[in-house]
Amino acid sequence: MLLFEKITNTLVKLNDKNTRNYRSSIGKLQGWVSVFINGLLFILKLVMGLMVGSISLMADAIHTLSDVISSGIVIWGFNEAEKPPDKEHPYGHGRAEYIATLIIAILLCVTGIEFIKSSYDRIMNPEPIQPAWWMVIAIVLTIVLKEITARYATYLSEKIASGTLKADAWHHRTDAISSLLVVIAMVAGRYHYNAVDGWAGIGVALFIIWTGITILRESIDDLLGSPPTDNEIEEIRQMVDEVDGVLGAHDITIHSYGKDQFVGIHIEISDEETTARAHDIAEDVEQTLAKIIGIEPTVHVDPIGLENPIVKEIQNYFNDHWKNDERISDIHDIRVVDTERHHVILLGVNINPDVIGLKRQKLRDELRLALEKQFSGFDADLKISPIHRY
Repeated sequence: MLLFEKITNTLVKLNDKNTRNYRSSIGKLQGWVSVFINGLLFILKLVMGLMVGSISLMADAIHTLSDVISSGIVIWGFNEAEKPPDKEHPYGHGRAEYIATLIIAILLCVTGIEFIKSSYDRIMNPEPIQPAWWMVIAIVLTIVLKEITARYATYLSEKIASGTLKADAWHHRTDAISSLLVVIAMVAGRYHYNAVDGWAGIGVALFIIWTGITILRESIDDLLGSPPTDNEIEEIRQMVDEVDGVLGAHDITIHSYGKDQFVGIHIEISDEETTARAHDIAEDVEQTLAKIIGIEPTVHVDPIGLENPIVKEIQNYFNDHWKNDERISDIHDIRVVDTERHHVILLGVNINPDVIGLKRQKLRDELRLALEKQFSGFDADLKISPIHRY
């Protein structure tokens, strides 16, 4: 890891970390490293494959060529993501990175299917292959080089939290595994087990398809909108809670567009604050979060009556009876309307995303009845937050 860090800091200047282009610089670095290494390996494998007539080695060469193409797509994706927002794309071009990942996955699947066909034909019609030992050693060395490249791509993917680079790392690793099958086929060929070449080709193809499907699923999740991690939510919540005047934060929404995140959040403040003070608190929250995510969030203010004794009773009741219920992630925005004609308890509830469908409605009714039983004479009005709010 220290070597990887030294190489990265040499090729991507440290002062670039303070710019919005640092992430794309890291992504393009990995892309160009992959293009250079895979270009050389493709030529080497193809020449040797043609020399000995090995279908598995030629399949492995094309697999490596697909790495060159996919790395070019990685570079394109990060170039696109670097572009600023415009009239047609007001949220920026960050999701171009997801599209690049999707294209890589499709290319892998198509390549794998084609080589299953070629390998089956080789099994049905085996041809003798007699590779020299230096060729076997050369392929073993390519395996070592590809594994090093895969680990470097993994290191960079973790450095900038990039699904695209993670996909590229898996691409390198499956190429190394498929090359191992080629080595087995080449050695078997020297001892006249010619059909092994076709079976090894199928093994390589299946590795390619499996990797493509895995990456395809992840890229589709990103395009559709993956949920934020618990760490992302808690980081935002903690930063907001530290802002002077904020009593709590809830209903956090995060939309990711590559490196850009658009955040919406509800904050609780005392209902005794003036309108001007409430505005200032919301501005402080916006500025605090903008320093973290780089984009000004949308802040909704909920006034809370802290001095109302019934509000305190409700909070204590939930802490005593519902705090450990795994179905509930948060109770917030507690308000009480207690007039001559209206006696209503209002509050918001965040339910665990695993609780879906009718179970959410059932839990809402359970909470409402429990509140109305505990606080006789009051009606309970519960607002269940959508599943995308945390």
